[in-house]
Amino acid sequence: MKREIEIKFERVKKLIEEKKVNGILINKVSNFAWFTGGKINYVALNTEFGVCKLLITKEKIFYLTNNIEESRLSEEELENFGFEPIVEKWYEEKLDEKIKKIVSGKIGSDILSQDYIFLNIENLHFPLLKEEIERYKKLGKETTEIMTKICKEIKPEDREIEIAGKLSENLWRRNIIPIVILIASDDRIEKYRHPIPKDKKIKKYVMVILCARRDGLIVSLTRLVHFGKLSEELNKKHLAVCKIDATLINSTRKYKKVGEVFMEGVKMYENLGYKNEWQKHHQGGPTGYLTRYFKAKKEIKEIITENQAYAWNPSITGTKSEDTIITTESQPIILTEDKNWPLLKIEIDGNEINRPAILVK
Repeated sequence: MKREIEIKFERVKKLIEEKKVNGILINKVSNFAWFTGGKINYVALNTEFGVCKLLITKEKIFYLTNNIEESRLSEEELENFGFEPIVEKWYEEKLDEKIKKIVSGKIGSDILSQDYIFLNIENLHFPLLKEEIERYKKLGKETTEIMTKICKEIKPEDREIEIAGKLSENLWRRNIIPIVILIASDDRIEKYRHPIPKDKKIKKYVMVILCARRDGLIVSLTRLVHFGKLSEELNKKHLAVCKIDATLINSTRKYKKVGEVFMEGVKMYENLGYKNEWQKHHQGGPTGYLTRYFKAKKEIKEIITENQAYAWNPSITGTKSEDTIITTESQPIILTEDKNWPLLKIEIDGNEINRPAILVK
């Protein structure tokens, strides 16, 4: 068994003891990827639950699936892990009966069910291990390179859906799965915070928003491209939103409460003259094996830890700033920063934080 899985096995065993259950079922795609170091248990891309479950006891790890999936899982996903297979015919649907024969008494599960006790496995995802951080850094670098490449190729009269297609193609070539692509041009940028790409031609301005996944880990980033000189208003708004984002990033440090960081961002909105803009869209929050584990709010008292991923996404109508970071002993590192993109150097409390400027062509 790999070192990474051994550590995560220990985390799950501690939860088993703490919750006084005899085993835990992992059903979710995100939790399966976390426990296995990025392996895949799904078929459909947009599903929350996979075609393979893990049953974890204090002694063993089982994987449960049907005869359609078993050979692929054993040969391409779980080879050499030492997990014991439990396989049923696809038409039987009797896995629950087999589970209860293996584990008696109380069983936990990461999904709500009348047969099992719900347990929040997501609390075990952090801190990230060094292996996960290395995969995350590589994903951030490659995704950002692709984003920069596609954005620099955008021309007036290109269609939003064409950009989405090019972005998807280039990501898939590196085994990176685009799970969210939002693109807005011109008037749509001000009208919609979640702009699904449309068959619309770009005139002067385009926003490209991306969440991309590989090995279960997800990066989020936003980039803006403008043809011709920026207006004073847009330039002012973008500088402001970058200052807000830099404030959030600089404040994301271990031992601080998420709600405290959120309120520092809200205060910066007000200080810069955009008091109510934060109410028009959420500001982001912790990420990793989910796009966001929850949306940051004033009342959230969860403590930030070292080696935890966050993606803040403040916006002011017409502009936005977003990247993915990992907390460290001191200042967070930005996973999706690209030195080949024009950057604004923002100073917050004596720390210089780079934020992506609007690419002007």
